[in-house]
Amino acid sequence: MGFGFVVARFGLFLREVAAVGHAEPARSTGLSLWIGTALVVLGVAANLLAARQHAQFLRHMRQGSPQPMARWPLGIVISLLLAILGLGIVGYLLALHL
Repeated sequence: MGFGFVVARFGLFLREVAAVGHAEPARSTGLSLWIGTALVVLGVAANLLAARQHAQFLRHMRQGSPQPMARWPLGIVISLLLAILGLGIVGYLLALHL
């Protein structure tokens, strides 16, 4: 979530630096705000899903029943989503410099 906040504010930072240096602001598509927001939302969703998964785990432990294996484990899903967002950031950074 912290990294998402940094990415979302990166465009604002670049505009401020350009204003102080009396340079023309860098061309911006506004994607840093959307990518950063997506990272923050992903962090919030990961926390909520992890809390739910932990509560289920504790319930199964109290009942003495085995924990069923998830079809899509939370760690794998989050890793895939972060990889996709990472590729989006790479594309955004490349587009800024082309």
